[in-house]
Amino acid sequence: MIAVIAIITALLLPVLTRAKTQSKVARVHVELKQIADALQMYCDEWGKPPLANASCQQVDIMNYYELPKSLYKYIATKRFYDPFNPGRTYKYIAPGLGYINNSIGKITLYIPSDYPASTKDCVPYKSQKTSPIKWVVWSVGPSGGCSYFTFCQDLMPVPKRCWYPYYEKGIIARLSDGRKSP
Repeated sequence: MIAVIAIITALLLPVLTRAKTQSKVARVHVELKQIADALQMYCDEWGKPPLANASCQQVDIMNYYELPKSLYKYIATKRFYDPFNPGRTYKYIAPGLGYINNSIGKITLYIPSDYPASTKDCVPYKSQKTSPIKWVVWSVGPSGGCSYFTFCQDLMPVPKRCWYPYYEKGIIARLSDGRKSP
């Protein structure tokens, strides 16, 4: 009898784990949509997206690109925390002026040269005026993120090859033009 229960448990555990992951993915999509709507309201009011925040002093992707505080006026009083990155908000980046190591500088967004097909190498955009993407918000995804070096190599978050489920360790993204990871 105990062996039968163990076998049933062994069969059901992966299914339950997958269902839990998929429910978190669904939650992320809903919350990223709300953040995207808030970003659009911010852009409508201010004419541009809020400044992104990056720091070269931090080598862990978990500490990069937190949502800007100015955006919460358009969302709610609570902060949106990424369920795959406990204690951290979703990530946000916009090309152009932003905070780099607590001073104003130019933030670069890497976008495939054949965007939106995303089959070619990325090229850098440092300006809102020239970039085809005005901002990106994302979750670190079910794998919980990747190292800083993978972050630089893949030039996240725009290319599809960096997105979950296309890439098992990928992110869940939503772009200013409405594109999103599945």
